Amino acid sequence: MTENRNRLQHSELVESRIRHSCTNPLPATSRNWLEVGDVMTEDIATVCPGASVVSAAKIMSDKNISCIIVSVNGDLSGIITETDLLKKAVAEGNDFRKMTAEHIMSTPVRSLDRNLSVLDASRIMETENIRRLVIVEDERPVGILTQTDIVRVLTSYSMWKNVEELMTSDVAAISTSATVKEAADVMASRDISCLVAMANNAVAGIFTERDLLKRVIALKRNPSKTILKNVITSPVVSVPSNYSIPSASKMMEKMKIRRLLVMDDQNLLGVVTQTDILKAIKGRLQEEEENYFELLNKSRNCIYIVDLNNNTIYVNPALMELLEVTNPEDLISKPFLPERFWDNPKKRDHILGQLKKASVEVHDLTLRTTKGNQLFVTLFSSRTKNIKGQTSGSQGVLYDITAKKELANLREMEQKLRRSEDLLRGTLESTADGILVIDEKGRISHVNNRFVKIWNVPEEIYKQENDQKLFEHIGCLLENSSVFLDKLRASCPDNQSSSDILHLKEGKILEVSSLPLIREGRFAGQVWSFHDITKQKQAEEALHKAHDELEVRVEQRTVELARANKVMESEITERKNAEQALELLNKDLESTINELQRTNKELQEFAYITAHDLKTPLRGIGTLADWLSTDYADKFDEEGHKQVKMLAERAKRADRLVDSVLRYSSAGHEEEQNENVDLNIALPEIICEIEPPENIEITVENKLPVLMCQKTHISQIFQNIISNAIKYMDKEKGQIKVGCIEDGGFWKFSIADNGPGIDHKYYKKIFKIFQTLLPPDETDSTGIGLSVAKKLVKLNGGRIWVESNHGEGSTFFFTLPKSDVKQEAPTAEKEDKRHHED
Repeated sequence: MTENRNRLQHSELVESRIRHSCTNPLPATSRNWLEVGDVMTEDIATVCPGASVVSAAKIMSDKNISCIIVSVNGDLSGIITETDLLKKAVAEGNDFRKMTAEHIMSTPVRSLDRNLSVLDASRIMETENIRRLVIVEDERPVGILTQTDIVRVLTSYSMWKNVEELMTSDVAAISTSATVKEAADVMASRDISCLVAMANNAVAGIFTERDLLKRVIALKRNPSKTILKNVITSPVVSVPSNYSIPSASKMMEKMKIRRLLVMDDQNLLGVVTQTDILKAIKGRLQEEEENYFELLNKSRNCIYIVDLNNNTIYVNPALMELLEVTNPEDLISKPFLPERFWDNPKKRDHILGQLKKASVEVHDLTLRTTKGNQLFVTLFSSRTKNIKGQTSGSQGVLYDITAKKELANLREMEQKLRRSEDLLRGTLESTADGILVIDEKGRISHVNNRFVKIWNVPEEIYKQENDQKLFEHIGCLLENSSVFLDKLRASCPDNQSSSDILHLKEGKILEVSSLPLIREGRFAGQVWSFHDITKQKQAEEALHKAHDELEVRVEQRTVELARANKVMESEITERKNAEQALELLNKDLESTINELQRTNKELQEFAYITAHDLKTPLRGIGTLADWLSTDYADKFDEEGHKQVKMLAERAKRADRLVDSVLRYSSAGHEEEQNENVDLNIALPEIICEIEPPENIEITVENKLPVLMCQKTHISQIFQNIISNAIKYMDKEKGQIKVGCIEDGGFWKFSIADNGPGIDHKYYKKIFKIFQTLLPPDETDSTGIGLSVAKKLVKLNGGRIWVESNHGEGSTFFFTLPKSDVKQEAPTAEKEDKRHHED
């Protein structure tokens, strides 16, 4: 009796709430409360795609609307909003006076059917971040639904807050001296619809997309030359922070604006917009709807909702349980309480007819469950109304008053069931196999710890008891998951046992067996057992594989041994012959190397002896010519003096040539160890030894590397190239610049001068020995310096080339490896096509 009395009190409480909801403008579900067709603006303005942006803006300004439809022959093509004008016509820097509607319209257009609920429409606006929706009927636009329309209808609901709780405090501000173009750029980049204009740290006005439309675009003003001060809305409309939301909404509707500044004591606190209000309304309505359905779903009272035609649109789990219905589709969208649930179907039409007429009805009914069990219930019913006060259906409660079994019997049965469950749970947990129990509805009712371990089920999935996620986890581990998962999810009775082998992606192999779960003679689910046989299968496979491999190897080895015995003798003979031939080749190679070394030494000695033998007579000729020019000066005429002078100069030139030959032949043959050469120290010493003239400036443009090389080699390379630049300098103020950069595994050096330059056709000639660009009589150069530099660069694993144009100076480049290990220099194809070398 206590239990029945408690249930009656709870039922009366729910009935009271249901009756109270009949007087509340909100219906049982806000999804069917109000449709967009009831609140949309039907007076829409349209233009064709070829209309000018200015004309479209003029229409929007004259009609004081925030958007205009773009259509062709009544078909929807696009929509132009104030935001489109801001971002596409002004912020992007285009000349809107030359643009058409087609250039800036938004397409495709988000459209809705007029029967969609207002709450769903507001959700779409928030999700897609738009402020208006086109309402279509038969694919033709019939109206516009804006945030203003929704807020106008919903303002009286959910307004329990002040503007301070909803306002946007992160307000974008700009100086009144800024241009409209600058303001539009800020609004477009931050995706906002307004800016607060400031002057002397005080609010001077507000600039909105509507201001841009009416005072700039519609009047064909140039945004880049129009000062913000001339087009802002001023004075601003503001409210204090404790202003109520309904009052703020009514003020915006009355003044036809979409935002208010929130200010206390002249201090700007934020902005409250229709978007903020709409979000608050939607949030409260959604919260109320969710709370309402949560209350119904959790209630142990059997609650239902029907429409005007007595078709069921909602039943809670308690009612389904009462009628022993497992699928809600057996009741939803069907006539309330079909005849199969009535003990006397003839009474059904009479009772349902009375429910349509009366606002509140109470009836005692005799029903039957889907399984034929008899029920005695009391039905409480009340009408529901929409916002217009029209009856939209009814809702109520079925209260079970069927006599229950004795409480003691129930407790005894519970204890027996609990003991049975404990025994079964202990048995399942002690088994070595993983156990999965799926009920007759395809839902997982139990898994043991061994199952969790075998399938590596994450803790979060196991604790959540989420069937879908567990099935997905099993599917991810299987190589072929679809067939097995279909078996697991199957809710139809399967009274036969089955067994199978599963292969997991990670290599694990499971033996699976299933047995039907029978309760009271009826199928109640399927019990699946999973046994890990990975090691067993691996051992069997390894044994079979080893056996097969052994047979193949024995057969192969027999053939190979027979073949090897025949080949072995010939191989031994061939190897001895090869070893003898190799020994002879090594002796020949050693002899050749010794001969080459002897020849190189003889050539070097010959060069020294020849140079010495030539220099002695050349010095004698030079000395004799000097004596003749001195002792017999009065005996020679002008032509004679000229010939004697020429003889002396030729002797000196020949002497220099001999020195050059000696220097070229000895280049690279010095017996010198590689060492770390810091060019930042060595180069200034080299320049000092050259002693450049005062009119030539030599600079180092960046820090030089430390090379592992022979110091003599790198010194001669720099000395010859820099000396060559000094020798041929033709400017009063000569400049020579030394630089270095990394080039892969090499250092790339450059020596640039502002001298006479070199014609392209002489790029190869200058690197040849004894080659100069001037006649021998016009220069004291022997043409050996660049040849020596090239030889030393190549010896060190690099390459050298020149870039120049006649009259524009020259730049000599050469590369050296970063380490002392000789690397292959970059090929000419990898260098610039202008680079040339011998």
